[in-house]
Amino acid sequence: MKKIYILLIISSLLAVFSACDKEDNLLDKSVIKVNRGYFNELDEWIYKNLTIPYNIEVKYKWDDGEVINTFHVIPPKVEKAKEFLEAYLTIWVKTYEAEAIAGGNPDYLQQYMPKLLILVGCPQYNSNGTVTLGLAEGGRKVTIFDIDNFAVVKSGPTSTAEDIKLLKKKSIEKSFHTLHHEFAHIMHQTKFYPDEYKEICKGSYTGNWTDIDAITANTRGFITPYSMLNENEDFVEIVAGILTNTFYTNTSHLLEMPERDENGLLTGNTVSREVSEWDLVLHYWGVVFNEDTEEYELAPKAIEGLDKFKKKLNIIVPYYKNNWNIDLYSLQRRIERAIDDFVGIENS
Repeated sequence: MKKIYILLIISSLLAVFSACDKEDNLLDKSVIKVNRGYFNELDEWIYKNLTIPYNIEVKYKWDDGEVINTFHVIPPKVEKAKEFLEAYLTIWVKTYEAEAIAGGNPDYLQQYMPKLLILVGCPQYNSNGTVTLGLAEGGRKVTIFDIDNFAVVKSGPTSTAEDIKLLKKKSIEKSFHTLHHEFAHIMHQTKFYPDEYKEICKGSYTGNWTDIDAITANTRGFITPYSMLNENEDFVEIVAGILTNTFYTNTSHLLEMPERDENGLLTGNTVSREVSEWDLVLHYWGVVFNEDTEEYELAPKAIEGLDKFKKKLNIIVPYYKNNWNIDLYSLQRRIERAIDDFVGIENS
């Protein structure tokens, strides 16, 4: 009997080794097996537009195995799930795909994009007072919260149709910040960014980021307070910031702003310039408006903080170009054009 057991074990091991040694040919179609017997209209749309071409599984119906049960969350409304997914395909999937193809890396998106997308109707409220809007797990699964508030805008009684479109554009940009953030995690987990990045703000990372305001974060070299949590969150918040702050990228707008000299110091004058929203992020870095004097002021160490931030940019942008053939600023423009088309804004 003992010999039989040994022979069975040996034969099983040989079968395993044989299976591991065999190279499987990649198929050019989805391998996700779907029971379409209970499909509704949205299920059919997902299957046709996301599962078949991109091998993506989407879960928007309630599945308690996909969420942390200590939080009170709900499934999204079907109509909001569809609105988000249509935007996801147009604004996220198609733009990344087009940029990858333009960079000579056509398999980039299919290879690295999350294959499981979980949609939750409301935010996840945490015990420390923060709100979770997205989670990435193992490079395969991404959970997006607050779907029921996707592209919801509050307009005033005097708001024009164009005003509402611009508000909706900003709302959508904010929503997709989460996806850009989580996908950037997959990128740096797949190919590490240079170690020198970690030295730029070494000693400034903190778990108490919730106690820090945006201006103070800027003066220490960070784009948002949350980016102060650790090096990885810092990295992905910058990527998401580049891809989210796209307003006015493709349309020129003349804006009044405080003038800064070649050293970054405020001169006390104002200037009119045609800028993008990303330009404004850098221009107003560490700048505060004093309501008592009605003048703009520069927060202490704002220049040092901006210098640190630019050092990070000089690592992140080449990292994407050299490792993934992705030009972040080109992708930024593609995203804005896609959002404009989605909300009906005409580009001049």
